[in-house]
Amino acid sequence: MLSPGGQQWQRIGVDPWPGSTAAYARLLADLTVEYGIGWDPADDAAAPLASALLLPLLEEVPQARHPVTVVRDFDLGALVERTPPERLHSAVAAQLARLASETGIDGYPEIARALEQAGRGEPVDLTTDGALDLRIRTIRAETRAVRGLLDAARHQQDPAPVTAADLAAWHGRDAAAGALRRFLLLPLPAAAETVLSLRMSVHWRDELAVDLAD
Repeated sequence: MLSPGGQQWQRIGVDPWPGSTAAYARLLADLTVEYGIGWDPADDAAAPLASALLLPLLEEVPQARHPVTVVRDFDLGALVERTPPERLHSAVAAQLARLASETGIDGYPEIARALEQAGRGEPVDLTTDGALDLRIRTIRAETRAVRGLLDAARHQQDPAPVTAADLAAWHGRDAAAGALRRFLLLPLPAAAETVLSLRMSVHWRDELAVDLAD
């Protein structure tokens, strides 16, 4: 990067460091002639730099160690026993889509696509470093970053750029993304327990009844 003085010399057509610009030009020409590598620095000027964000790896989803029974005073165990698997899958997928809408993660195209596929009973790609996996890991990283900003602000005079409400919203997104992952990886009753426990609407029981009837 040039200093203000160097920029001034460059504007009037003078090399602030004699020979440096010519040396770079010769290097680029040699790369093209000797190795067939053509590169124009100007071509990269408008391109954004790749992010240096390191995404956390997601932990293994633990298998349920107990039978699903009651969730928020709702007899989920009885529902599982009396409901055909296809209908239960469809209803839980609908509940998951409602949770995604409540937390705003359905605005991410990778998650919206996964919800549509899950709702139709189609397979969803959750391979490591795939689009959906990277989105879920990014949400986890952003949640941790918000928490870190709040923690750091406790030791500073200036207010944090985020609030406790922001952190609560990110926690909700992270939990909903985790529920999607559990839905894709765990047996349906265990996934249903997580999804229903996270629903934010006070009308979730009525909505579940509608989803089961569809």
